Amino acid sequence: MRIRVQKLLLLIVTTLLATATMASTSDALVIEAPVPGAILHITIAQPIDDHKARQFVTWLQAVAGSVSSVYGRFPNPSPRVLVIPTGQRTWGGDSAVPFGRVTRQGEESIELYVDANRPIEEFYANWTATHEFSHLLLPYLDEQHRWISEGFASYYQNVLMSRAGHYSPTEAWQYLYEGLERGRASRPDLTPNEAAAAGIRQARMKIYWSGTAIALLADINIRERSGNAESLDRVLGRLQQCCLPSKRTWSGSELFAKLDSLLDEPVFMPLYRQHAQTAGFPDVKAALQRLGVDIDDNQVQLRADAELADVRRAITEGTSL
Repeated sequence: MRIRVQKLLLLIVTTLLATATMASTSDALVIEAPVPGAILHITIAQPIDDHKARQFVTWLQAVAGSVSSVYGRFPNPSPRVLVIPTGQRTWGGDSAVPFGRVTRQGEESIELYVDANRPIEEFYANWTATHEFSHLLLPYLDEQHRWISEGFASYYQNVLMSRAGHYSPTEAWQYLYEGLERGRASRPDLTPNEAAAAGIRQARMKIYWSGTAIALLADINIRERSGNAESLDRVLGRLQQCCLPSKRTWSGSELFAKLDSLLDEPVFMPLYRQHAQTAGFPDVKAALQRLGVDIDDNQVQLRADAELADVRRAITEGTSL
């Protein structure tokens, strides 16, 4: 079914001329939906009725709008989005969106597997689409550096769910703290590069959360030294202007060197040299304390008078734009 719908995507979507239009075939609904700086080319595989399909379009526009808020536009001006219905309690678990992925064979496409029987409110509360859309903030990275791409997407899934109001700031920091703790406990014998080579089955949490720690540390560094005038958001905006979407594979060191070239002094390559080939996990404890993310019995409490409370608020409550 997925292969057939992907062929329909290539054959049908290109014939659409009007913005925010919907066409129906026996196999799919095809929609063009505007978001800041882009048009989403959405294919919704049936059986999903038209009413639910329109709800999905509005939801996807909201998710893409959240990612667009990072620097004012969506990173790809013409991405493909494929929505595929699947039963609940499948391999992805009991979730409204049990699985998603990004494919980049010739063009960037986001595939989302959905339980169409769930109420639409559950989709807005689910982080999967935000995670997958956030992948487009970076170019495609080689397998050795999957921990960077998954980590940055995990960082932004929590940050953006908070900025959009689907998480409270406390919830967002709680989820970040819990994920970072899972990463710290996962395969302490491996470096992040080695974890990526070991694969998801052997080192899933280290792969997903090592890069999150690096994204957090970089964002704090950039915001602190600039008084929140600069941020990871802004640096990624410059990356998009120069280099995205990209049709080639990047290395992690190449990406970080490029990001440093977009700053007045390096942040990313020093972090890469410190952590990419070092066993264990990046230490974020001191950074969280300075932000005022206090931990009491594994529960997050936010401290208003912390040294970097303004940085914390800027990260999860609004960008510096």
